[in-house]
Amino acid sequence: MRLPIAIALQGQFCWNTPMNEPPKVRWGCLQWGIVLGLGLLAWIFIASFQPMISRQGTQMQGVNNCRQIIISLKLYARDNGSAYPDAGLETSGGESANQVFRKLFQEKILTATEEQIFGCTNSVFVPDGDIGTAPDFSKALTPGECHWMLLKSQTDFSIGDMPVVVENALNASWPPKWDVSDQSGNKRGRVWKGNKIIVGRNDGSVAVEKLSPDGYIDWRRMFNSGYGSKSWIDSLSPEQIANLSYWDIEEK
Repeated sequence: MRLPIAIALQGQFCWNTPMNEPPKVRWGCLQWGIVLGLGLLAWIFIASFQPMISRQGTQMQGVNNCRQIIISLKLYARDNGSAYPDAGLETSGGESANQVFRKLFQEKILTATEEQIFGCTNSVFVPDGDIGTAPDFSKALTPGECHWMLLKSQTDFSIGDMPVVVENALNASWPPKWDVSDQSGNKRGRVWKGNKIIVGRNDGSVAVEKLSPDGYIDWRRMFNSGYGSKSWIDSLSPEQIANLSYWDIEEK
């Protein structure tokens, strides 16, 4: 029997055992086929989730914008007797959400870089970051730059579930309706995939909410209600419901 021979190799020793050396295992078509198949399945799995992840990311940006708007309203109310910026605006000729939200710039609650929160991904209404000069800031939220509507005549002390800030609808009257057709695109009243819109409540909560097949929201659906078994709208009188409406957006 041949004994192992010590061979010096670059200053190190290794043992040459030709008779006891195990045979090299080579991969065949079956092994490579399994690896390639698993790789393909992993690619399909990741690719199938990418659109959903992307959509959730863009929705989250819209949710964050809506939340920042509500925070700005709260800051305004803190220094204005709990009133939101639309207080008294109807009697003084106010007409739009653009005008109401512009007061947040006039009160120096928001700056030019923060005009972007009034836009939303996949919306045709896009702020340009130019708000003009003090004290009027007349270029803030000009027509075509505000994506969000504001519920009229609310205050910091209004019912927590009140949907104070919503994505622009087809109408500003009550109840608002959105375009759930396949042709909505990014036009006014457009919805997210799955017929959903972003709704901001007076308590600061913001969520992506499901629409009914007819494009309306079931406002009697329970949502963090502070009224036990009642929804926020059930706590209003018929007269109060009849007076509900939103400040509309200005289109170009």
